[in-house]
Amino acid sequence: MRKVEIEFVSEQQYHDDRESSKLKALGTMQEIDGVKTISYTEPDTEMGKCETIVKVINNHFIEMSRKGVYETTFLIEEGKAHSCIYRTPFGEMSMDIVAQRVNANIPDVSGKILLCYTLQSNGEIIGENNLLMKINEV
Repeated sequence: MRKVEIEFVSEQQYHDDRESSKLKALGTMQEIDGVKTISYTEPDTEMGKCETIVKVINNHFIEMSRKGVYETTFLIEEGKAHSCIYRTPFGEMSMDIVAQRVNANIPDVSGKILLCYTLQSNGEIIGENNLLMKINEV
C-alpha cells in the first residue's frame, strides 16, 4: 500500500446551474489481482467524513463506493448505464449513472482518471458531471 495525493477537478451542471471545484486529499493506493484501489476521506466538507474507495476495474470501468453520511456504490462504465441507491441524511434516491467517457490511466502509482457521466432519476437528467482525478505518490 502506497500513500498518494489525489487532486480533484470537477464540473457539474444541474439544469441551469454550473459549478466547478478543485480539491485535494491524501489517501492510499494498492493493486490486487490487477485492480488498483484508491482510498481516501472526502475533502468536501458537505460530504462530512465519508470514506471513498475507487476501484479501477479496467481503463473504462470504475467502481466508486462511499461510506458515511452519504452512502452509495457507483458503477461508472463507458457507454453503459448502471443503477444505484444514493443514501443521504435527507433520504434515499434511486439514480442511473450513464457514462459517456471513462479513461483510467494509472501505469504505476501516479496517473489520471477522467469520468464524464450523467445522473438520471426517474428518467430525467438531474446532473451532468466531469471529474478528473490526478493521482501522485507522496
